[in-house]
Amino acid sequence: MSIPSHLQLDVPKTDYPRIVIIGGGFAGLRLAKELKNVKAQVVMLDRNNFHTFQPLLYQVATAGLEPDSIAGPLRKSFDGHFNYVFRMV
Repeated sequence: MSIPSHLQLDVPKTDYPRIVIIGGGFAGLRLAKELKNVKAQVVMLDRNNFHTFQPLLYQVATAGLEPDSIAGPLRKSFDGHFNYVFRMV
C-alpha cells in the first residue's frame, strides 16, 4: 500500500535509527539539542517553521520588542547538527 503524495514528508533514508519529535516548543527544542551527538536521525515535525518565545509575547503586544526578537526559524537553531531534519506538517 503506497502513501498518498500529499502525506509524504520526504525524509532522507538512513541506516541510523529514527527519532521523531512532534512539536518545536521548549521541550522539543531541548530534546533535539540533547540528541545532537546521538547516532540517530532526529526528525522534528511542527505546524510552524519558527519557534516563538511566548513569555515575552506581551512585550511585542505593547511595542516593547520587535516580533523578530522573540521568534526565530527552527532550522537555524540546529545549524551544525548532522542528524537533524525538520518538516512542516
